[in-house]
Amino acid sequence: MSRSSSYPPLRSDVTLIELGDDAVGLAVRERSGYRFFAAVQTLSAIDSRLFASLKALRQAAAERHDASRRGRPGAPRSRALAA
Repeated sequence: MSRSSSYPPLRSDVTLIELGDDAVGLAVRERSGYRFFAAVQTLSAIDSRLFASLKALRQAAAERHDASRRGRPGAPRSRALAA
């Protein structure tokens, strides 16, 4: 089956961001960089933020994701117990 010329060329404007085995969000390419859309609560602070490069986006995501996990050795802590 041939491709019709009425369809726009395929482009890769969306990149899945993974940290370890976890898919944590999507990066959408824009003219001035990559906009991040978080798929996990731990990265909500950088949700919708624009990054100059995928490298910068991945670094920011990894730092926040790692920081949130350091405080939790296993199961999530209850807010009632933390008070």
